[in-house]
Amino acid sequence: MMKIIILTVVISSGFLIYAQAQHLLAQALYLGDPDTYNTTKEDCVWKRGHGADRCPDPDIRTILYTSGVVKDKLEFNMNHPDWLNDSEWDPAKENVILIHGYAGGDDTLPMAVLRDAYISHGKHNVFVVDWGVLGQPPCYVAAVYNIRPVATCLAQMFIRLRDLGLPAERTTCIGHSLGAHICGLMANYLNFRLEKIIALDPARPLIKPGNMNRLDPGDAKFVQVIHTNAGHYGEGGRMGHIDFCVNGGRRQPYCGNSTNINLCSHIWAVCYLAQSIYEGMEPMAEPCHRRCPSNAVMPVRAGRGRFGYAVGYAIPMGQKTPPNAYGSYCVKDDDPPFCPTSSNTPGDKRCCI
Repeated sequence: MMKIIILTVVISSGFLIYAQAQHLLAQALYLGDPDTYNTTKEDCVWKRGHGADRCPDPDIRTILYTSGVVKDKLEFNMNHPDWLNDSEWDPAKENVILIHGYAGGDDTLPMAVLRDAYISHGKHNVFVVDWGVLGQPPCYVAAVYNIRPVATCLAQMFIRLRDLGLPAERTTCIGHSLGAHICGLMANYLNFRLEKIIALDPARPLIKPGNMNRLDPGDAKFVQVIHTNAGHYGEGGRMGHIDFCVNGGRRQPYCGNSTNINLCSHIWAVCYLAQSIYEGMEPMAEPCHRRCPSNAVMPVRAGRGRFGYAVGYAIPMGQKTPPNAYGSYCVKDDDPPFCPTSSNTPGDKRCCI
């Protein structure tokens, strides 16, 4: 465990010069930089776990964005008798619950890009889970330990929201890195089944094997996984009903000049999902090997796959993936996703390198 802590600090300390020439999203690579976070190992917060923690918990906040403007937000109050109706929640819209990973928070990168994309698109009620106090740098070991207590409390919050009228069948849990595992673990404490999980490069370091410790296909009716740094910061094997491997799933070509190609690749999964929200911009994927290949998209033979999908035909990755799709799919894309090419193109400059 000590090796992981040292690794995090060493990785982050070399990024200061690199940041000056990069867009804001690159700041998410500063995991543990003392000049950025002003924290030490003594500041790490460890929950007790095993049901011993209280909920609601001030360290675990769920925030609803109530309009197309980022500043318009309202924190969920579990004890309010009619919170949904008293908020500006729109029952006609789909719902997304966004859960950040290590070193994240409500207004931090990279998940702020995805939050802003959903808010700007305007067709979703956007709930953001902020558990940043429990996963601040350089406390990765504590963050991994805390994902189960966070998931336990979130399950209670979700059950309360459902009792207030939030339809589970129209709600998607979206998590990046450790947040992806929180989506999966939360499912173990619900009294109903999640409809859909979208997991963005689920974290690999220190995550124990076994379905009770990490995301797995049984955690929702449909589990989609997008791999961008498989085998490094992200998990390498299949974890969902459908797994997408972007550019082989391991390292992204546009991250080649970054100080840490693995960390850069891990983060850009968020931009791929943000891009997929917009009509006509969704990345297209084709069937490939069971695990992410080490090179480009592999050819496959024609035929019929599970659920009647024609093998060899492309399907959209991300927001518009068909809910009955199954298997392993690959995406080939040499350009940074969701990077606007003109003033009229949807995108976010923080996704540009």
